[in-house]
This record gives sequence, C-alpha cells and structure tokens, in this order.
Amino acid sequence: MNKKLIYSILMATASCAASAQSLTPLFTDVDCGQMLFRTNTAITVELRNNTAQAVTIKNVDTGCGCTVAEYDKGEILPGRTARVKLIFDGKQLGYFARNVRIIDSSSATPAEINVKGQVVSKVVNYSGDYPCKLGVLLTDVDNIEFDDVNKGQRMVQEIHIMNPTGQNVQPTALRLPPYLSVETYPEVIGPKQKGVMRVMLKSRELRDYGLTQTSFYLAKNPADKVSQDKEISVSAVLLPPAVAKDDPSRRVGPKITLSEEELDMTALAKKSKVKGEIQITNNGNSALAISKMQMFTPGLEVLLGKATLEPGETTKLKVTARAKDMKKVKRRPRILMITNDPNRQKVVIQIRK
Repeated sequence: MNKKLIYSILMATASCAASAQSLTPLFTDVDCGQMLFRTNTAITVELRNNTAQAVTIKNVDTGCGCTVAEYDKGEILPGRTARVKLIFDGKQLGYFARNVRIIDSSSATPAEINVKGQVVSKVVNYSGDYPCKLGVLLTDVDNIEFDDVNKGQRMVQEIHIMNPTGQNVQPTALRLPPYLSVETYPEVIGPKQKGVMRVMLKSRELRDYGLTQTSFYLAKNPADKVSQDKEISVSAVLLPPAVAKDDPSRRVGPKITLSEEELDMTALAKKSKVKGEIQITNNGNSALAISKMQMFTPGLEVLLGKATLEPGETTKLKVTARAKDMKKVKRRPRILMITNDPNRQKVVIQIRK
C-alpha cells in the first residue's frame, strides 16, 4: 500500500474519531406526558461519557426560550454519567416537541435528545375507580407489569392516585430500586383531589434477561414509614436481542412447541394442591435451549425434565400449584421461559386458578 493511501486512511479515521459523540444519552426519546399549565416542570436526562478521557459540557441548546437547562460544569470522567436538568415553562397549552442538543468539550457532534409532552389545564383526566388502598391513599392499581422490554427502552406506567383525606399529601415512592424512577403530578395533592404517579423503567439498568421483580412503597409524604399495606409490586421481562426477520436462523434454528399453553388449576378452590403437565417438543433443526424458567408468583413449583432438546426431542414440564400460597398473590399466576428459538424467545404459560 503506498504512503499517500495510508496517510489518507489515517486522516479519515482521525476525522471520524473527532466527529463521534463523546456523550451518549441513555435515552434519546423522552415523553414527559402531561404537564400542568402555568407551572414549571423539570425532568432530568442522563448521558454517559464513552471516551477514554474526561469531558465537560460546554452548552445545552434547548431549542426555545421556554426551556432552561441546568448542568454540572465539572469534568465527566470516562464511563461516568452526567445529568442535565431541563425546566419547562408551561405557558402555552397543547403538545410540544423539543430537540435538545448537548455540546461537550471534545466532540464536534452534539448529543441529541428528543423531548415531547403536553401542557394541560388539568393533569388528570382519569375517571375510573380506585379499588386499592395503600396507607391512606387510594389507587387504581397495586402492581405494575412491564412486558416485552428491549434493552435501552424507556417504558412508563401510570398509577392514578386519590387523596381521600382532609389534608394535603405529597405521594412519595420509598425503597425504589435503581432501575425505576417516578414523577408525580401534581407534586402535592390537595384534600379529595386526584393525581398521577408515572413510574419509569430504565431498562439499561436491568442485569439479566427474563423476569425481574421488586416492590416499592407508596407513602403519603417523604417522612412516612414503610409498611406492607403500602406495597406496590413491579415486574419486568427483559427480552434477549431480537433476531432479524431475514436472519437464516429463523429457518434452520430450533422451534419450541407446547402441548398446552394454559393450565386449568381451578380445582384449587377445593384442594390444597393441584398438579399439571405440559409436553415441550423441539420441532426445529437445531438444539433448543431453555435458559430461564421463572414464576411470576409464589405458590407454583415446576420441574423440567431437560433444559436442552435436540431436534425432534420431547420433555415434560410438571407444575404444582399450592392453594395456601396462591390465595395471597396479586399478580396473574404465570410461568415464563426464555429460549433460543429465534421466532419465540419468550414463552408464557398461563395458570387459571
């Protein structure tokens, strides 16, 4: 290779490296949901320094004068994250969209985050029931499920809250795990008034594929105490990376087939335990691996004959449900399997009780 060509390649490589982003947003699209008219609302976005050197944020271009950015002026070390607080002035009703550009000290390419939301005169338009009592507060649900989560997704579930007391409350999430965050609108809910808590899942913080379960506690204010009657259970199912539609493994890979996908265990009303059985067959062309077998609720016991099946091979999944434990569960009883079937990485068996 001649020297001129080598020099050209090196210069092109250096140019690409210089223009690459130094700060990478953890989420490039942020939906703020409903925001109250004539009220300042703040959200925080995070960016990671993916370079081998410390960088600083030089400027944040919010795209309009109605949005102000606050950020740390100090160095962001390699691998560390920085937070940028965006404060929206809700002076105009209606939907909005902003392209926020974060400019750092070492990259010519700004990091970009798309932010959208809706400014409304009244945040909550929920008109349903509040069947769950959590401490002194009433809510529409006491458990949250994030299904079919892909790594990097930012997913949101809402909990509608009613304050039935004669005093102001400041709904607060206690013992929140690091992969969840919450925002409450309005922050303080008046007597006999309604509000909404938006629970956000930060999927990048989930460690393993399959089912992750946790709980947090809904307090009436930050000084309130944790107790079981304030518990909200949360589950998230993180899927392995999706296989492309034109990937050859979809044709030549394993194929899981179940004899049943729902087990009738309604006899638990009269018996202390009920057993069921499902046949699992690999009808594909390569070995089937069941890497995860998890239960959404207590009260279920499973026994899998084999976790790896060769083409044409069959095994049995034996399930036992115990009435004493199943009576206490809040969630729908189910069994989750994570497999290497490119067309069916997630398999759920429903339990009817």
